[in-house]
Amino acid sequence: MALSRRRFLVLAPASVAALLAACSGSKPTQVVVKSAPPLQGTPTPTQDTSEPIPPPEIDLSEDTIPQAGTALLSLVGQVTGGQVKLLDRVYPLTQGSRSIYAFIGIDAEDPPGDHRMDVEFILENGSRGVLQEQVTIIHTQWPIDAVTLPTAFLAQLLDPATTGREEGFLKTIYSVYTPQKLWKSEEAWRLPVNGILTTRFGEVRSYNGSEPSGHHSGTDIGADAGDPVLATNSGRVAMARQLELRGNMVIIDHGGGLFSGYAHMRSFSVAEGQMVAAGETVGEVGTSGLSTGAHLHWEMSAGGVLVDALRFTDGSNGF
Repeated sequence: MALSRRRFLVLAPASVAALLAACSGSKPTQVVVKSAPPLQGTPTPTQDTSEPIPPPEIDLSEDTIPQAGTALLSLVGQVTGGQVKLLDRVYPLTQGSRSIYAFIGIDAEDPPGDHRMDVEFILENGSRGVLQEQVTIIHTQWPIDAVTLPTAFLAQLLDPATTGREEGFLKTIYSVYTPQKLWKSEEAWRLPVNGILTTRFGEVRSYNGSEPSGHHSGTDIGADAGDPVLATNSGRVAMARQLELRGNMVIIDHGGGLFSGYAHMRSFSVAEGQMVAAGETVGEVGTSGLSTGAHLHWEMSAGGVLVDALRFTDGSNGF
């Protein structure tokens, strides 16, 4: 994991003295002081006896991120809270075992190029600050998949009312933020089923010769019906129910705004609210919902953004 560069720091403490104490670190930092509002009445002289707190450091898994990739940002220091802002999205910081962190999901349609990322934080002494970092989003060359389907099947698959209803429901789940780390750092992110990769995340599809459009929302893995589907990491079951398009689906909340989803299963073996361990069976491969054969549709969402799940398992996210 590469240590990312700290670009700029702005602190807005209750007093200039607290600011200078909070930022008395060994590494140079550009500081802008925002004056405190005038005091009402006659102030009582006090002496600041708090211990100096150095500004935190950013540890970013990658500062060059492909579309549909995910970066893991850790903020190391005496920090009690904060959030990350990128491309008009907000990613709250979550307390981990060693640092405070956030998974930064990049959408398949996010514009390539350099973008400013603001990391807002609160120190233990109450001082607030902003670290500014530049990240580069690079274009992903999406493959085009030509799919031929029966007309009735295709009409249901592309029906705006059906797709809008299901996507809206899933958005309400994926946008939830749980302020606890539920995944295990010591557990490697794993493939949920052994099988053949049939469709990658983000593939652009042409149905029955139509103009290619959209992006496939997950990773499809072909496997035998009844094969066990395993949790990619530990967490809490946020949803376990039957949907119109994705069929029998389980969604696991890994905490900190990160989720994994398992769809088209023949059955599921967990209940909503249940804690599951990494590698625990959550269901069986099937072809429920709108599906043409036994396979697992596997999704991951970071901060409400659907991202490429395979990047969690092959190391290409940098963690």
